[in-house]
Amino acid sequence: MTRDRGTAALQQMLAAEHAAVYAYEAVAGRMAVGSARGRLAVECFAVHRDRRDRLVAVLRSRAVQPVAARPGYLLPKPVGGRAAAAAVSRKVEDRCAVVYATVVAATTGADRRLGIDALVDAATRGMAWGSPATAFPGVGPT
Repeated sequence: MTRDRGTAALQQMLAAEHAAVYAYEAVAGRMAVGSARGRLAVECFAVHRDRRDRLVAVLRSRAVQPVAARPGYLLPKPVGGRAAAAAVSRKVEDRCAVVYATVVAATTGADRRLGIDALVDAATRGMAWGSPATAFPGVGPT
């Protein structure tokens, strides 16, 4: 695995985290405050935000300019209500899992561990939103 390939994978992961943070802002706004799903949305937002911030720090420590967030993102579907918000959340975690699997394949050491931990987290969070369990999250059609 070359360093450039690993850096590109981490940049792709950062881009996915930017998109996830954006999506969870929309999702959290559709959930009842204090409900189980509302708390889950806020927790997911915080996890993706923290992972985004960690990736920015890792890339900067390597003198790499982190990819910037876009001003907006197209969500997988409109977030018109709680059911749609849950569907968006499932899709966000599925999409992130694909990116995390790429990081695992393209990196070694601490970077690979970051990808593995994120992949396990995405699979677990996806199931919390109603996604089915899969043998290899992030691998195969999504």
